[in-house]
Amino acid sequence: MGWNATSGGWGTAVAGAAESGLIAGLAWAAVCAAVLFATDLREHRLPNRWTGALAVGGVLTAVLVAALSGDASVLPTSLLCGAGYLAAMAVLHLLTRGGLGMGDVKLAGGLGLYTGVLGPGATVAAGVLAILLGGLVAAVLVLLRRARASTHLPFGPPMLVGAAAVLSTAFL
Repeated sequence: MGWNATSGGWGTAVAGAAESGLIAGLAWAAVCAAVLFATDLREHRLPNRWTGALAVGGVLTAVLVAALSGDASVLPTSLLCGAGYLAAMAVLHLLTRGGLGMGDVKLAGGLGLYTGVLGPGATVAAGVLAILLGGLVAAVLVLLRRARASTHLPFGPPMLVGAAAVLSTAFL
């Protein structure tokens, strides 16, 4: 089951004009995601100016979708999802003693704001997908002898792909 632009799925219904607001917000997210994805692969860092720009876009998207849909719950839900994803990643940062970087933690906040427009289930799905994708990439690299268990791999790309996959279901 996905989150559908006309039926709403698990989260807030996104239909008509509200769908246009989501599309506009996702265009900005795509720009930020492209820069963050490439930078993390190349430099193993996620610049604050781009994670911040993603977060600002997530808030503006939630405001726009809430206004256009007439559903006032979209904004607080989005904010809670952003805070929840950020908090979950902050715990992982502490548990891994910095193995998961603070850039990933801040990225989670912005991605949670966007996926939160579709509801908490979408945010959880994005987080689970990120972990599964990151693990799959790591396993393949180890099997191909391109990485070892101690190799530091960027986690931003799996987070971005997981969120993109979930957000794309809004239009199915």
